[in-house]
Formats: sequence, structure tokens, C-alpha cells
Amino acid sequence: MILWLNGRLRLLFLFILLVGFGVFVYGGTLSSLIYSVLNREGSSHGLFVPFISGYFLWLKRERIRQLEPDFALVPGIVMVVAGFGMLFLSRGSTEVALPALSFLVVAAGLAMAFLGPRVFKELSFPLFFLATMIPLPKPIYHQIAEWIRATSTTGSVWLMHLIQLPVYREGYIVVLPNVDLNIAMSCSGMRYLLSYFVFSVAYAFVCKKTLKARTMVVLASFPIAVVAGVFRLSSIYLTCYYIGAFMAGHRPHVFVSWLVFLTLLAGGIAVDQEISGRRGLQRRADSS
Repeated sequence: MILWLNGRLRLLFLFILLVGFGVFVYGGTLSSLIYSVLNREGSSHGLFVPFISGYFLWLKRERIRQLEPDFALVPGIVMVVAGFGMLFLSRGSTEVALPALSFLVVAAGLAMAFLGPRVFKELSFPLFFLATMIPLPKPIYHQIAEWIRATSTTGSVWLMHLIQLPVYREGYIVVLPNVDLNIAMSCSGMRYLLSYFVFSVAYAFVCKKTLKARTMVVLASFPIAVVAGVFRLSSIYLTCYYIGAFMAGHRPHVFVSWLVFLTLLAGGIAVDQEISGRRGLQRRADSS
């Protein structure tokens, strides 16, 4: 009972500190982060991240309850100082990435200081997974987005030529017989890339046990994102050509984007489960 009460008091004190820092030190940063997520400014997937992180904590709940909290003030203070150092380095910048990451490091340092290394070990991945909701710095974001936009556009036009659909490309303008489509930066496929990456990290954490398997799952998210971008643009071309130019409108566009995203996501999981199942059967057969 004493240990349980001690742990509850530590959590309460930790919560008060985090709220205090979040309001009085990082208020502007967290407001900008929430605004970016809600307005889909390079972080539309961020809406799901806190729920996924909460699910990770729920999976670890029994192990955390069995651990006795401890103090680790020195490493905790070092992490807090490092976090505030990151905040200092971000002064004068309009980017939210470094100060938001600074808040997570400070939160991690406080958790280490007041709960100890054993509890922190269980909390660390769910905590730092929250970093995946932080938008990339704009120069990096636009550089990657430009590459994937060029790749998706080239791949989709090549695929249309392969099936002999009459399309013509002028830069990022794709000309169909009944409509001209502009492949804007918002249609680059960057959101696919970020979303697949985030969900691959979550899937690897829950479903894979070895570092090699987890790494392979995360790396697979990049080619899947490129393929999804090609298929999305190709689907829009086809629906515009065979159904009508209105399919390039906002609502049909969003519907096609979600359909392609979910189809590739479900397909990737199904393929991985099938391969994992066969490997499991093969290992059991070899052991017998």
C-alpha cells in the first residue's frame, strides 16, 4: 500500500510539473503543434499518434504496475538540461520541430528522475513515439515532398502509357482528353509516406519481436508509400477519364486517396502475416 501510494504521489507531482512546463514554458510550441495537426500541415497523421501511444502504455500496464518506482535524479536532470538546451537553440526559429522535441526530452527527464530507470524503460517508447506527430522542418519536408511528387507523377504516367490510356505530361500538368490535372505539392504523396512510416513503427512494435524484423517492416513503409502514390494518381486519372472530370474534385479525390491508403495498408499487413505464418510453420517443421 505504501509503495502504491508513493507511486501515485510521484505520478501526481510529475503530472503537475508537466502541465506547468506545458503551459508556462512550452505553451506557444504546443499550440503550434496542435494547430499543425488539426490543419493537416504536414502532420495529418498526428491525430492518431496519441491514441496509438496510449495503446502502447495499455499493453505495458501490468509490467509497469509490478515495478517499484525509484529516483534517478542525476540522469533525469541531465536529460532535462539537454531538453532546455534544445529549446534555447530553437530561439528565433519559426519551426516547431526542435522545441516540440525539447518538451518530450524534458518530459522524459522528469519521468526518469521521479520514476526511476526501470519504469522509464517501459515508458520510453510510448513517450518518444509521440515525436512522430511533430511536423518535419519545412525545408526538409518540401525537399522530400518534391522528390516523391516527381516519382509518383512519373510512375503514374508510365503506368497509364502501359495500359494505353491517352495522357500527356507537361511538368506537373497531366493532360487527359477531358481534363487537365495539376499535381500540386499537397498531392505529392508525402502524407502517405509519413502515415505509412508511423503505422509501420507501431505495427513493428506490437507484432515483431526482433530488431531485424522491426527494421525490415519500417523500411518497407517507404516503397509502399511510393507505390501508393503512383496508384492514387493513376486511380484519379482513370476515374476522371472513364467517369468524369468531377472525380478530380475534393470529395472524390479524398475518397480515392483514403481507399488507396487503406487498401495498401491492409494488403501490406496481410502479406506480412502470411509470410510470418509460413516462417513459423517452417520453423516448427524443422524443429520436429
